[in-house]
Amino acid sequence: MYEKYNEMTLISQPNEQKNPYEQAAQLVIEQALFRYEKEQLMKKIDKALISKDESLFLTLSTQYNELRSRYRHLEDVRS
Repeated sequence: MYEKYNEMTLISQPNEQKNPYEQAAQLVIEQALFRYEKEQLMKKIDKALISKDESLFLTLSTQYNELRSRYRHLEDVRS
């Protein structure tokens, strides 16, 4: 049913194969993962800024942009 995407994200069956409860549960899981990953990256970005580590900041910023891109479908969902 689920395929491992990376250590924090699961990819499941297409939405049209799920019932409404599965869709809602998947949305909650994805929102929680996004918030957690975003919070962790933001903390690391803040530390990189404080320590003036430009290369680390750029690396983390790229990861942050990739995270936002991966969870783009959640942008219109209000929590």
